[in-house]
Amino acid sequence: MTAPAQATIGACMRRARQRLPRLEADVLAAHALGVPRSHLYAFGERPVEATVDARIADWVGRRAEGEPVAYIVGTREFWGLALEVTPACLIPRHDTETLVAAALERTGPDARVLDVGTGCGAVALAIASEHPDASVVATDIDPQCVELCQRNAATLGLTIGVLVADLFDGVEGEFDLIASNPPYIGSDDPHLRRGDLRFEPCSALDGGDRGLDVMARLVARAPAHLADGGWLCVEHGCEQGRAVRDLFAMSGFEAIECHLDLARRPRVTVGRKRA
Repeated sequence: MTAPAQATIGACMRRARQRLPRLEADVLAAHALGVPRSHLYAFGERPVEATVDARIADWVGRRAEGEPVAYIVGTREFWGLALEVTPACLIPRHDTETLVAAALERTGPDARVLDVGTGCGAVALAIASEHPDASVVATDIDPQCVELCQRNAATLGLTIGVLVADLFDGVEGEFDLIASNPPYIGSDDPHLRRGDLRFEPCSALDGGDRGLDVMARLVARAPAHLADGGWLCVEHGCEQGRAVRDLFAMSGFEAIECHLDLARRPRVTVGRKRA
């Protein structure tokens, strides 16, 4: 009996692209093979081990069922950093790079920075990568996220403090800047039950009524943890800019501004604590 022919990279790619968009198929195959995407086109006739062929098929099936690519491959690039991600944390989005950019505009190389609700550590580690001499602390209510953030920091060779905390509970000292991407989707928003969001932790997405419950607590408590003249920078939904601005004003912030994301939508509001 003749043994079945060994699969090639090209054959694997053809099968994957029958079920997925080309980019997703390529990304999954490249990760499974441990090669850059260009390798897929240059070496299509190269044989693929049976275990790798099976891995590609499994990953393609999982993605076809809706599981996010980042969870399948276990990594996501953010601010040029390769971050480990797991289903315990929110997948970093490019929109959140707007938050990092706004924070960096308002921090010096030796600033004291707090990232509230860090998840995999994306914001804290991005800031630390730009300002290695800054004192950066990251918090999250989920111990799994804290452990993940610590692993990412170690992998990247960045030094930050990480602790389990609900917002500011147990956080000591004052900071020059507080950054946060809190849960801000309304509990009744149908998007929570669609697409990639179905697989992500609800606690990192569901912001309660109108998506502003966590945001309101965060903004109200932030001044007590900011140095005079310190900044608060928060990410929010594209339709929440006015409501978040009102929360900042009610908590006494000045110089309140809204930053737009790459799609020119309101995405980040910043404000300064009065000196």
